[in-house]
Amino acid sequence: MVSSVSEIEDLCKPHNQSIKNMADYLNVLRKTFTEGVNSGMVAVKIALAYKRILKFENVSKEKAEEVFSLILNNSPVNSEDLKALQDYLVHRILDLVDEFDLPVQIHTGLHAGNGNIITNSKPTHLANLFMEYPDIDFILFHGGYPYGGELGTLAKNFPNVYIDMCWTYVISPSYSERYLHEWIETVPANKIMAFGGDYSFVEAVYAHSIMARQIIAKVLIAKVTDRYLTEQEAIDIAKMILRENAIQVFNLYGKTDLFDNVEVLKKQGSIHDWWEIHKTDKGFIRSWKVIGTFDFGTGLDNAYPPENEIKFDKSYPGKGGLIKWETENTSTSGYLNLISTFSKRNADINPRSEGIAYAYTEVISPDARKVKITLGSNDGAKMWINNKTVYNKHAGRNAVADQEILTVKFKKGKNRILVKIENLGASWGLYLRIIDPENELKIKKFEDSF
Repeated sequence: MVSSVSEIEDLCKPHNQSIKNMADYLNVLRKTFTEGVNSGMVAVKIALAYKRILKFENVSKEKAEEVFSLILNNSPVNSEDLKALQDYLVHRILDLVDEFDLPVQIHTGLHAGNGNIITNSKPTHLANLFMEYPDIDFILFHGGYPYGGELGTLAKNFPNVYIDMCWTYVISPSYSERYLHEWIETVPANKIMAFGGDYSFVEAVYAHSIMARQIIAKVLIAKVTDRYLTEQEAIDIAKMILRENAIQVFNLYGKTDLFDNVEVLKKQGSIHDWWEIHKTDKGFIRSWKVIGTFDFGTGLDNAYPPENEIKFDKSYPGKGGLIKWETENTSTSGYLNLISTFSKRNADINPRSEGIAYAYTEVISPDARKVKITLGSNDGAKMWINNKTVYNKHAGRNAVADQEILTVKFKKGKNRILVKIENLGASWGLYLRIIDPENELKIKKFEDSF
């Protein structure tokens, strides 16, 4: 991670490119990342806990550029400013990880060697990243020693957080046994990877694997003895945590779906029909105009200017000053992540607090027709199509694609869709999907014009 001119030059030498500003550096970073992916890279590892706290805040581009220029000019940079630049760059790396659909491994817990500050590596420092990047799988290393309870809570509460027990058995066999017991009880079994050698020579990896298998067997035998698990369940979990989970998370054998063999999803009916929609990424609105954050006020009942006019060139009073419409594009998952959106725009405003945002799009229809739309939001949402309210629900919930399936009326030509999303705290976002089996509808891309 950048802290000196020499580190900047080391990244750029293979590309024979001089670095005059941060934009040049980010361009080389993308080239290097792409080369890694093309060479078979399956994950990105972050080991910054050895040097600093694992708290990566959103930092403005202007602040990062200012610090980067100081480093390029060999000017003194204090630790606070250096952290700000690194925070910014970690977010840009995670943008690439998200784009290329890779998992991230992060060192948490105990450091090798002496003299490190253990509280720097608490896994709970990373919670904001889990919310900002819900499509990235975060694999937290070393069983989070000594923060096993916190790690288990994160893996239980965040769908994109996984436990990796590499090195854990060598650190402490009793800790490994104690927390594997607890994690099997509290964390989905497909989110635990119970062994990783963490050594550079094979003899130590083999010895470590023997220790791991002994402890895993001891824990699973106890679970069967106590009738917490059946013998077959214990065998299945052993296969998952020692092999199958890693294959799935690291995409080692190509993309697979854990639900392909679930019988209830194969039977004709409403659940099957929902699954046929849900299992694809087809039809998501991925290009939006977004404005926020407005004060929460009375929530969905509190009307703000976008409900009366859609004028992209106008600004309005919002949290922290004037706000305006901006273009936002989602990943293939279709999730419009409002935490990430507003964190990038104004680092001084906490988007995880209560607030209101609006998202706008347009769809061209060749004729008047009824159309199915699915919606998922965190938290509640209100939606208008051509100025008519078609959905209005206040709710405290996580956003899941296709939470609601609506049948709406489109007119011939341009159909204007406005969604108002409330945030009651923590995560904040929206999924919206247009069901269009014949591909007859044209969804607006805001870099284009009709």
